[in-house]
Amino acid sequence: MADYGVYATRWDDPRVVEELLPARDLSFSLPNRDHGEASFSATVEPGRSPWRAAITPALSGILICRDEVPIWSGWVTSEQEAADRTFRFTAKEWGSIFSRFPAPVGPLNMQNDHDLFRAMIIGAQARTGCNVHVDTPPSTGAHTSNFDIKSWENLDAETAYRRIADAEGGPEWYVAASGTRAAPKRVLMLADQHGNHKVEGDAVLHFVEDTEAPAPAPQAPRIMLLNDLFPIGTYSNGRIGRRGGNVLAKARTRDVARSTTRAVAIGDGTDAAQLQREARANRLVDQIGWPELTTWTQHSSVSNESAIQRHANADLAAAAGIATGWALTTLDHWVDQRGKAHGGPDWTQIPRGSTMRVILDTDVYAGPRPLQFEARLLDTRVDVPDDGPAQVTWSLAETLEVS
Repeated sequence: MADYGVYATRWDDPRVVEELLPARDLSFSLPNRDHGEASFSATVEPGRSPWRAAITPALSGILICRDEVPIWSGWVTSEQEAADRTFRFTAKEWGSIFSRFPAPVGPLNMQNDHDLFRAMIIGAQARTGCNVHVDTPPSTGAHTSNFDIKSWENLDAETAYRRIADAEGGPEWYVAASGTRAAPKRVLMLADQHGNHKVEGDAVLHFVEDTEAPAPAPQAPRIMLLNDLFPIGTYSNGRIGRRGGNVLAKARTRDVARSTTRAVAIGDGTDAAQLQREARANRLVDQIGWPELTTWTQHSSVSNESAIQRHANADLAAAAGIATGWALTTLDHWVDQRGKAHGGPDWTQIPRGSTMRVILDTDVYAGPRPLQFEARLLDTRVDVPDDGPAQVTWSLAETLEVS
């Protein structure tokens, strides 16, 4: 099984300042276009816990390694004391700290979105007490933007970044852990679209359930037992069925509150001079006959007509149709000494934002069985128990009937 370790760093230095922490009940997430969170518990043993001084909210960071390879990095945002000298620590990925730093002030006109984004990260870190040593490697995007931050706006840096990122075609970004355990790095990951967009390798989540299977012929158990994918099980009603695939648990959510067929983006100005643009899912409303479900979103200080239209288009694209979310849980991937793979897909080899294939062979959903689709990976959550293999929850999104 994979070995996970938690180490202490400082906010202004990515290097490890305290070796392996006695972390228990560890969990962490790696979302796309958002900031992951991590939490763990640790007990302070009397006279034998020099690590305790290294973990302080705001001043400290943590580095999580899997088999000595950095996989998660963030700053400690809170601690809660429990019984028996035990504390629960919470951390967020480094990108979140920019919500507490001032945005750089001044005009940045007709620049490539990626150049603009990096310039703002560099500008924010140039202030005393704001350099968290996030590296900004070069990349080029498909769009350019006008941007002008006034000193009287009192804008935080992350809000400024999201003005660029949340527009149609805007770059996706997060701050990832990289490097080695001896020399870890905090790196800005910037792309027009993250991940692999064709299903590659073992990026397949497969669930098989057959609660009404007929009793097998006498030779069937011997044959089925040779197939690791579809092991036989006996269910509570006494029938014999099969359950298999790499998915241990599944959950689907469909919510009309997150769905829309008309998006109105509101920009700068007041009353009759207020800048507004809309985007409408014509195929859904006119051809299919869906209701017109309108959402209004404020994009303060956006005064450019093309920019506010990009925001309207992006707001519609994010929620047009029935917003459907999936959470599918597998065991952590590992390879034994004989080279045999166990668990689900290797999440360390599937970048955030990648496309995954899902096959759900069950009768609980309307429509053909099995239900098969491809969807983007929005978040990966890893839960590491004190003993036994970790569990990985893959959060996917599929918006149905997009115009």
